[in-house]
Amino acid sequence: MLDPTWTVILAISLGVYMTILLAIGGWASKKGGDSAEEFLLAGRSLPIPMAVITLLATWFGAGVMLSVTDEVAKSGISVATMDPIGVALCLFLAGWWLARPLWNMGILTVCDFYRRRFDVVTEKLAAVILVPSYFGWIALQFMAIAKLLEMFFGLSVEWGVFLAMAAGTGYTMLGGLRAVVWTDFFQLGFVLIGIVWLALLTFFEVGWEQTQTAMRNSLAFQPDLKEVALLLDLLVIGCLGNLPAQDLIQRFLCVRSASAASRACYWASVGYLLFGLFPIFMGLLSAYVLPESQTQVVMGIAGKLMSGPVLVIFVLAVISAVLSTIDGAILSPASVLAQNLIPIAWSKQVGHVTVNRLAVLLVALCSLVTAYSGASAMELLEAAYSLMLVGLLVPLVGGLWLRRRPPIAAIAAMIVGTAVWLPHLFLEDSEWLAQPWLVPRGIYLPMNITATICSGLAFLFVGQNLPEAVELNSETSDATS
Repeated sequence: MLDPTWTVILAISLGVYMTILLAIGGWASKKGGDSAEEFLLAGRSLPIPMAVITLLATWFGAGVMLSVTDEVAKSGISVATMDPIGVALCLFLAGWWLARPLWNMGILTVCDFYRRRFDVVTEKLAAVILVPSYFGWIALQFMAIAKLLEMFFGLSVEWGVFLAMAAGTGYTMLGGLRAVVWTDFFQLGFVLIGIVWLALLTFFEVGWEQTQTAMRNSLAFQPDLKEVALLLDLLVIGCLGNLPAQDLIQRFLCVRSASAASRACYWASVGYLLFGLFPIFMGLLSAYVLPESQTQVVMGIAGKLMSGPVLVIFVLAVISAVLSTIDGAILSPASVLAQNLIPIAWSKQVGHVTVNRLAVLLVALCSLVTAYSGASAMELLEAAYSLMLVGLLVPLVGGLWLRRRPPIAAIAAMIVGTAVWLPHLFLEDSEWLAQPWLVPRGIYLPMNITATICSGLAFLFVGQNLPEAVELNSETSDATS
């Protein structure tokens, strides 16, 4: 794809690029104080544009740029229902439902909410569900970079995954969220310029008439009832499964006010949908540019339409996109691990920032093991979103709006939703609830929607209402009314 000279230049450029990212991490580590709030939320001092940038960068990585593009090339536009369409809608709902009340609570992590609203047991159970749910998502990003390193340098995927882990973990450990935000700012410019430029090159290569044909064909499919149910299941995963995500909540908590948190989510929603359309567009046109291949579509198109310095810059853009997702994705479960699972006494003894850095390393290592497990990219992506959907969404939304439900209701919702969904991981091609037993009898229940409904029923009917509404604080009450 690159001749030897430009391959060497790419290697040097990557080395310089990583040095810059580590320098930013080092600067960020000296910028703030030795506090958990500084490390995890950048002192709640970020302006709206920086929050929008880091919200965009959180998800605009290997999922939408690489995996979704490949799936669109294979199966059509319907697979984009989860990402980017569902994720963009999730950002909008976060601004509408969550940003103001959660910011007003002054929490550091989403599991702090479960402790404040319910009790410590609910907090710990939520943390146990949330932390592992990120391993597949992070592993997907590791594998994306590993495949790029294999493509351009012939490096084995195993070593590539390890190098991706080391690269993304290094500056995140140094500077926390402030390092993540500033590296996102640096990286997102590369990403957006690169993806828009490649989409334009693809359009000029294919031409207007064939582009119209591809668009018409993509919208001409007529799904049956089962396909509609599965598309709705994917939309629910992308839209609602991300709402309890720590990386989402962490990024709107880092701004200066509740109204700023809400506006940042709205702007990020529009931006994510807009830029997410470009990879979908390339997936739809890939058959005209790469008729022989439906894998690694983005890099295949780039290799065919770009050369020399332009291709080097684009490869850096793709790696930037993936790294900008890795850093935030690692920091988020590490935040929960450090703040909600590790004993406070140990944190005080060792130091809050040190504990958070150790948690970052532990999450990265667990994600490394997940990457070596060999699961497919879309399986990892779907599982990452689904676990939070079925286990954490109902207690979060219900805890905000149904203020008299007791802790046992939240615990029951978490256990029931997770228990109904968990067999899905061990059943091959299990798109439906209890597929081997119910589907042969003509009963089709979408897995994620059904598990979430079961979670909701448990929240509503387990335990008696509290005698008086639980008030988190006056500000939160006003924000949710």
